[in-house]
Amino acid sequence: MPLKATRDGHVHTSTYATRFPSRKPQFKISKLLSIKNQLTSRQLVEFYLKEIEKLNPRLKGIIEVNPDALYLADKADQERRAKAPGSLSRLHGIPVLLKDNIATKDKLNTTAGSFALLGSVAPRDAGVAMKLRKAGAIILGKASLSEWSMFRSSRAPNGWSARGGKGKNPYVLSADPCGSSSGSAISVASNMVAVSLGTETDGSILCPSAFNSVVGIKPTIGLTSRAGVVPISPRQDTIGHVFP
Repeated sequence: MPLKATRDGHVHTSTYATRFPSRKPQFKISKLLSIKNQLTSRQLVEFYLKEIEKLNPRLKGIIEVNPDALYLADKADQERRAKAPGSLSRLHGIPVLLKDNIATKDKLNTTAGSFALLGSVAPRDAGVAMKLRKAGAIILGKASLSEWSMFRSSRAPNGWSARGGKGKNPYVLSADPCGSSSGSAISVASNMVAVSLGTETDGSILCPSAFNSVVGIKPTIGLTSRAGVVPISPRQDTIGHVFP
């Protein structure tokens, strides 16, 4: 049962979030979208946007929302109704968050949490973003992170960036959310999205996933493309996903 933190740091259950199918893993949501026809991408995106509006000012797991998210959701619904090629992909119409060091060539910024890159224009989507779009996924926005993937300063707290502020553990607000893919884990744990992408150089997916009680997968280096990702180490960087 999903938990949400109150202002005093205690947690309570959300019956609405429990009933809503968004709490299910993304492959089960895919069945509801494409096979059982019980859910639309617009309904799913609208639900997440409401949760983000309600929870993100406190948790700061998301640094920026895609202004085209609802348009992309409507497009996905139309493609499924028309049975367009690729519309039965398991990711088709599923909203996904990307850590803010993964480039997208759209209206979203890619800043690694720093004001230094705000307004810069990515020349192309990162390799993983290209694959997500090809599969029909909806890029819902950018997840917050420890600025520059924790390489801004050894003294900066986990989950903090100049752009995003201090990300908070949704179970206990005063607890450490770990980093650097803090927002990727916070957002999934608080049901602001069903799945997110993070990056890891040394524990940056696994640690936030563990601290926020979600599942994080850190693939073998080289299995996922690092193209278009703000780099730390070519010998260690990899991209993985976080889910409930």
